[in-house]
Amino acid sequence: MCNGCDKPLHRCNVPHKYRYDAVFAQRNYEELRTSSRNGVNITKHQALQMNSVVAPLIEQGQSPYVIVTNHPELGISVKTLYNYIEQGVLLTRNIDLKRKVKFRLRKDDSKPSIRNREVFIGRTYANFKLLNPDYFCEMDTVISAKGSNKCILTFYIPETQLFIARLLNRCTEGAVKAAVNELERALGTYDFLSVFNTCLTDRGSEFGDPISLETGINGIERMSIYYCDPMRSNQKGGIEEAHTLLRMIIPKGTVFTHLTQWDIKKCVDHINSYVREGLNGKTPYQASLEKFGPEILRALQLKYIPPDDVILTPKLLK
Repeated sequence: MCNGCDKPLHRCNVPHKYRYDAVFAQRNYEELRTSSRNGVNITKHQALQMNSVVAPLIEQGQSPYVIVTNHPELGISVKTLYNYIEQGVLLTRNIDLKRKVKFRLRKDDSKPSIRNREVFIGRTYANFKLLNPDYFCEMDTVISAKGSNKCILTFYIPETQLFIARLLNRCTEGAVKAAVNELERALGTYDFLSVFNTCLTDRGSEFGDPISLETGINGIERMSIYYCDPMRSNQKGGIEEAHTLLRMIIPKGTVFTHLTQWDIKKCVDHINSYVREGLNGKTPYQASLEKFGPEILRALQLKYIPPDDVILTPKLLK
């Protein structure tokens, strides 16, 4: 390279001179990166040869896996063959495949996660385990099917298996904070600390501002937020089990447009009045009554349902 070389150009005996231009090199790299990923990496002749092997076997009912296994000379993987069929490189189409046309499109049920990784410092699941709290709660959200922006903010107390839920008009940081503030006003700061002191949740974007959730309406630190590891919902398995009971009443695919907080309260009361084996035959309501007393349950607007009146089906809201 001639960049940085101390020899004068007219005294250099090297016939070819090379000068490095960073801007040009970067642009060249980006163009090559883009062009190398466009289209397919075979010629028209190779595509015709491949089609002469694949098309008759597909008509005979053979799957792409069997074709690639029996014809290693094709030199492609099963996934590549599926991609070629999907992209129209071969004369075979998806409709010619005996099983693929029966598959439904996968639904993306994942919710947006927190992008600012700095919020996890000191709040990871490992930090939570080191803290090893005797008493804590779990927090999560249940998302509506497409057609509504509403969601259900849920809390679960593992010690008494108490389930608490609030309907939110939007699944955002601000809506979650407003709901937590409402709980603090209903309970009072002291009682709020006794119920929601340490909270374990997932990495959903609606929980992306832990400082505002940890700071109470009077500026006092009211709770500590910790986050589960990515893709590890089993680390807060209690609330996931509570969600299965909620989904028995509000099945997946339900749009929350017409739901009200009164409906959610009804669901919560029936779930908390359902006898649990882990509580030695008691209900979460009864266990929480012994633990927290009637005033806190009254502030949370929880009501006991007689055993024979408990309904855990969609019939409850009809």
